[in-house]
Amino acid sequence: IVQADETKYYGQSEKGRCQVVSDMYHVSASPHVRCDVTTRKIMRDVVIALLPATLFGIGFFGVRALIVILSTCAAAVLAEYIYQRAMKKPVTTGDFSALVTGLLIALNLPATAPIWLGMIGSVFAIIIVKQLYGGLGQNFMNPALAARCFLLISFTSRMTTFAIDKVGKVTAMNGYAGVDGVSSATPLAVLKSTGDV
Repeated sequence: IVQADETKYYGQSEKGRCQVVSDMYHVSASPHVRCDVTTRKIMRDVVIALLPATLFGIGFFGVRALIVILSTCAAAVLAEYIYQRAMKKPVTTGDFSALVTGLLIALNLPATAPIWLGMIGSVFAIIIVKQLYGGLGQNFMNPALAARCFLLISFTSRMTTFAIDKVGKVTAMNGYAGVDGVSSATPLAVLKSTGDV
């Protein structure tokens, strides 16, 4: 049996052990486990983990994808900075959380999306979903996914129009340039709507 005043440790980090805040059952705001790992380090690792997918997207879709990525990331960081300055809160753009949000939004957009679409999504994610609920760790859902839902509902046609990759312009298969498969309604849906399969 562990007494309430004893400290329990678990795991190892680069600098030492992680510590449970308390052995007693208390209702409190996060974090419940304290560790030497900072938000900045975690978000930096997330950006590094997203780099292969980001670089592949740029290589596959070209400079247009790079422009979409840079504009959404810049809009996210700028929206967080402006909001926090306007509300006289400490500016936390250095923790990379807004950059991660912008990058996730960019990776959820078609490469042909207008630049303003990604910027609107970034501002919505940062201000409406993240900052109005208290900032990092206080939001009720993932800001990037909320922005995707918002953009999909608000701009359905722009969010569902996808481009053929730049490699696909050279090859052709079944009449579709660069397409190796085509999805469509299931045979039962076709049968229901047309009466013939």
